[in-house]
Amino acid sequence: MNSRIAILAGVALALAGCTTATIASNPLQARWNGKTAGSFFAAYGPPQSDTAGSGGSTLYKWRGGFAKGKSCTVELTVSESYKIINIRAVADRPDPKGGPSHCEKVLDAAK
Repeated sequence: MNSRIAILAGVALALAGCTTATIASNPLQARWNGKTAGSFFAAYGPPQSDTAGSGGSTLYKWRGGFAKGKSCTVELTVSESYKIINIRAVADRPDPKGGPSHCEKVLDAAK
């Protein structure tokens, strides 16, 4: 009986230490996931639109980085606490030489 209680206590402690983390799968996510949306918009300008998401999140569309016929459009999923949960390029231009994309350069995510 005491061993079951000890095991349950150990499992409870292990679960209490777990946190959810978003794994960055691209440079934009590595740079911006976990940062405040306010810092993003202060640096690059206000969003074009916003839509209420699930669980209190908000989906923002941002467009900018206009240069020589190029622009960058991203969607930012922002938590209720105003932190960026996910950023996704909707319209971007890859570098023809294999370097960072236009959005990665514009949004300070280039390697």
